[in-house]
Amino acid sequence: MDPLTKLRRRPFMAPLLIPLLGILMAVAGVYWLGTWSRTTVVVLVRHAEAGASTSGDPDLSPAGEKRVASLGALIDDALADRKVDYLYAADTRRAQQTAAPVANQFKLPINVIASSDWSGLAARIKREHRGKTVVVVGYATTLPGVISQLSGSDYAMRDDEFDAIYVVVMPSPGETRVLRLRYGQPTPPANDAKISK
Repeated sequence: MDPLTKLRRRPFMAPLLIPLLGILMAVAGVYWLGTWSRTTVVVLVRHAEAGASTSGDPDLSPAGEKRVASLGALIDDALADRKVDYLYAADTRRAQQTAAPVANQFKLPINVIASSDWSGLAARIKREHRGKTVVVVGYATTLPGVISQLSGSDYAMRDDEFDAIYVVVMPSPGETRVLRLRYGQPTPPANDAKISK
């Protein structure tokens, strides 16, 4: 048998390999896109009103306690089908007391952030919590820096802004968005004076 006849009888593998290779590349692409394309949600909460203290680390005031009472349920409701995966709070009583309703709602420990660790928190969240939902409880002096590092935009917070919640939504790929919300307005004391007709 001549070599040309042998060549004609041997099946050519390229028509079979090209579609198979295409299918494998498509499966790998879908897997890669699924693992890369995750949305990270970071909820940043200013601690509620603090009471008077001579120690420098006050507890929440009664108004602050009232404000945070429904914080866990509020975040749970706002996240709809997501859950909080990680909870950070500053290393003071008022911040940890503000975080407590969230910890109780989602059955999470409170991970305490030392004052020296705030500058690296945004990078840590991006590195360790991609595709997760993270809640951070801090101060008017620490939260704007974290928001700015996560979003790329500058933010400021007033000293009296105890009702502030910032939600940073970081889709991957996509543009980061920041939402500013208010929560738990304490009701003023009822006026006991009767109005006569």
